[in-house]
Formats: sequence, structure tokens, C-alpha cells
Amino acid sequence: MSFRLAGGSTMLLKRASGVRIVCHAGTVWISEYRRFDDSVLQAGEALTLGSDRDVVLSGLPDAQVALLS
Repeated sequence: MSFRLAGGSTMLLKRASGVRIVCHAGTVWISEYRRFDDSVLQAGEALTLGSDRDVVLSGLPDAQVALLS
């Protein structure tokens, strides 16, 4: 699934273990529930979530993002 994440908007992923987040353009901020260090992905970078926590994504200011299972 690929989508545009506009600045100021957020997306909640419930129990996201194993989901790979790919940033195709812009910058995306990733915050996992009860984790103190957030992640920021630039265009061309990716992150695979290893925990079953809920995750919030936000564009900084905008991002083109893909979620892969």
C-alpha cells in the first residue's frame, strides 16, 4: 500500500510487527507507543518494525510512503 502523508496529518498502525515502512519521497516521522526514541526516514530509506506496538506516522512536512508486509 502506497500513499501520500501530508504535513500535519497522521496515520495510526495497530500492532505493526513485521511491517516495512518505505519512504519514497519527503520525510516521515515514526513514533512507536511506549518507546522513547523516534525514527525519521528520508527519501530512499526504510524501516522494518520489530515490535507489536502501535505506531504513529507523520509527514515532515509531506511524505510518499509505502507499507509492506
